[in-house]
Amino acid sequence: MIIKVILGVVIFLISFFIIKKVIKKFEENKLKLTLIILSIIVLFLVVTGRAHWLYASIVALIPLARKIMFIFRFIPLFKKFYSSKSNNTNKLKKMSKIEAANILNVSLNASKEEIIKAHKKAIQKAHPDKGGNIELAKKINEAKNVLIG
Repeated sequence: MIIKVILGVVIFLISFFIIKKVIKKFEENKLKLTLIILSIIVLFLVVTGRAHWLYASIVALIPLARKIMFIFRFIPLFKKFYSSKSNNTNKLKKMSKIEAANILNVSLNASKEEIIKAHKKAIQKAHPDKGGNIELAKKINEAKNVLIG
């Protein structure tokens, strides 16, 4: 117990002199100074047995937080890049009424009720929750919208 306290005091004194020198270097960059001070405090708590090793490892990751946030900035770009590959062709072409009628298996001059009935029948077969295809369900819904709207 006494050894831990002596070791803690020594670490505190060494860190005090290091912080004194570091303050002169990092006066412009307060974040780095704060992280260094926080790391020294955590080191002191770990050495004296007052901090659990898991908490100490989490705090040790704090300096990496900026780099992780830098990587997170690019996640929307990745999503946009990968989604544009698969959906780009579908978004560029608008479905014609003839295609919509063929998908729903109705005539071009079908009534609204016939279109809704055909849509309901087709979507029940192709719905993703029933084991159907998502793309086919989207086309069926788009066909209904083209014919009705």
